[in-house]
Amino acid sequence: MSAILPPQLPSLPAQETSFPPVPIAPLQGRPRRLVLRTGRGLKSWFLATLSCLNVPFAILFSGWTYRLVQRRAHTLWARRLEEPPPSERVLPRWILSDAFGSHLSLVQSRSPRQWIRAISHAFLGSFAANLKTGFLVVLNSMLVTLPGGMIMMFSWHSGWDNSFNKGYEQAAVGPLWGFAGIFLFMAAMTYVPIAQARQAATDSAKAFWNYRRVRHVIRARPVACVLLTAGYTALGAVFMIAVSALMIIGNGEQFAEMTVAQIVAFLNRYYFWWAALFIVPGFVLLKLTAGRIYSGATFDAVTTGRWKKKELVGEEARIFQSAPVTARPPALPGPMRTSLFAFSIIGRLGLRVTTFVLLLLLAFELYVGQFFNSEPAANWLRQPMVQLPWFHSIPGHLKE
Repeated sequence: MSAILPPQLPSLPAQETSFPPVPIAPLQGRPRRLVLRTGRGLKSWFLATLSCLNVPFAILFSGWTYRLVQRRAHTLWARRLEEPPPSERVLPRWILSDAFGSHLSLVQSRSPRQWIRAISHAFLGSFAANLKTGFLVVLNSMLVTLPGGMIMMFSWHSGWDNSFNKGYEQAAVGPLWGFAGIFLFMAAMTYVPIAQARQAATDSAKAFWNYRRVRHVIRARPVACVLLTAGYTALGAVFMIAVSALMIIGNGEQFAEMTVAQIVAFLNRYYFWWAALFIVPGFVLLKLTAGRIYSGATFDAVTTGRWKKKELVGEEARIFQSAPVTARPPALPGPMRTSLFAFSIIGRLGLRVTTFVLLLLLAFELYVGQFFNSEPAANWLRQPMVQLPWFHSIPGHLKE
């Protein structure tokens, strides 16, 4: 008996199934902002690293950093006053103006002279602002720190000259001048970091010299200022290692077989990576910390009436013009006020002793770095974390 098979159906031609391409939506919202901010941060980090290898561009980088401090301070004040932030950009620009679009939109309706001015502001606005801000802050900082640095430099050279010439009668000249320079430098370092933050926040060079306001901020935030000083000392120790390591590396056998061009190339790479991994993040971190201390103390002082609005200067006066002033908290009872005053004396004394020790270590770090890698004046007159973030020094005989 044969099996009955089902009838075969006619085969249909095979048809290729095609699907329309699915469009990829561009990044929007928060992911897009994150990508843009990351790219801008990496670009600024690279430009800042290159700027640390040259004095004029180091001034440009310092001005960019202080404009960043100003932007952070204004954003903090606006947020606490429940007002919109002054700018949506997190980082200031390096060359183009922050208001680039608005400058270009007004170009066509201006006279030739104003047209040239608008074009220059649009394409070089931030470059000029960075140079101006950096130059003024570095100048004010140098005027305060140079006396101590110059006296320490004189004491160093005087001590070595006296040692070589066997002038035992003048043996005390170098150490005495050294201690005088150290104490002048320490006194300057109690003032300069917060004064730099005040100049950056107000955008006024005169504000740097308002001793009463700077002292008020230091006394209102004593613990934060001690931590800031500890940051300067810790990063100064890392800089001391970076300066001293050159002598140890330079005495290696591999340098004896190098040509002058190879040595210069090695030094350029050495300074570049130290600037990228240490100078740039350390300088920005210290200045932002000082700016945060100043902006917080200023807001509390203005809103509680301790600072009069008519005494404010620069951008402070504009931002706090309509800020509400609240009444001060009532005074505590007598016995409680007396006990708190006693504890405050002990605490402030401990903080001042800690600040003294930290600044003394910071000054000694300059001597240690100079001992291992002697430079004529650079180590004494500029510290990358204090005045100018410049870290690039190639001996003159290698440049010839």
